[in-house]
Amino acid sequence: MIEKLYHLLMNGLIDAALSDLALLVRVADSKGFTAAARLTRMPQTTVSRRIAALEARFGVRLFDRTTRKVALTPAGLKVYDHAKLMLTQGEAAAAALTALKTKPAGTLRVTSTVILGQALLDEIAASFMAANPDVRVRLNLTGRRVDLVEEGFDIAIRVGALPDSSLAVTRLAIARNGLFASPAYLRDRAMIHLASDLEHHPLLAFGQSLQPKDIVLNKDGRSIRTRMDVRMACDDPCPLLTAASSALGVAEVPRFVAREDVRRGRLIEVLPDHRMNDVEINAVTPSYRGTLPSVREFIGFARSRMVDLERTL
Repeated sequence: MIEKLYHLLMNGLIDAALSDLALLVRVADSKGFTAAARLTRMPQTTVSRRIAALEARFGVRLFDRTTRKVALTPAGLKVYDHAKLMLTQGEAAAAALTALKTKPAGTLRVTSTVILGQALLDEIAASFMAANPDVRVRLNLTGRRVDLVEEGFDIAIRVGALPDSSLAVTRLAIARNGLFASPAYLRDRAMIHLASDLEHHPLLAFGQSLQPKDIVLNKDGRSIRTRMDVRMACDDPCPLLTAASSALGVAEVPRFVAREDVRRGRLIEVLPDHRMNDVEINAVTPSYRGTLPSVREFIGFARSRMVDLERTL
């Protein structure tokens, strides 16, 4: 079987249309024909027919199909590994050729959170398009952590710690975290005059852990550590702001995302004379897209704008 598969890969794979191999990768990565059809914007019948033709060309079944799921067969997994490598190298080659052009052009796909988009990216994207009339921007704002490679995005703008990955990371700015609560919450609960007072209040934490969290505050060169019970944890600050506005606790969020709520009187900064830890704002890109002129220029443009704003972040 292995020897037969080797000859199929050496002969059939070379002859197989790259677009069909790319389609096989999409079906495998999205775990279904329906999802792959949606990603590639093809009719599902077309996706199924082209995969069936690929199986006929190889003479082996590439997918096990049931009414509930689609999974690669052992032979399909072998073909997938080669096809994935070819697809990645092909995209890298296309990116390298495109990078020879010095003028940004085409569609730039950027994703981030809703709150970061409203606080910073809407103005940055508009100014970038004004300076680069040949660039179109698709700005996707969502609370979901987007898979850049699988979903075809060029850049993600993210706040806070990043998981280890093969993606390229460029730091855009350093922002300060702060603690915020609603006027109603502060009126009805014990006042917060000292860092130690925080122990008696529930924390709406920026992150994913519901374990008690140590909050470190700095004042007059002295660090003060206090532990708070976490009532809500989220790595998107928007739900934390909503919960804080509803008088559910004290929110730990980057100060710049709370700026509008403070201005409108919905939130008040707690212990504003204490400095919290800093948080990074990063641009994340698939490594093979980082050389594209539009990607490279947008990251540089965003960094220059955020450096100007860093004093207020």
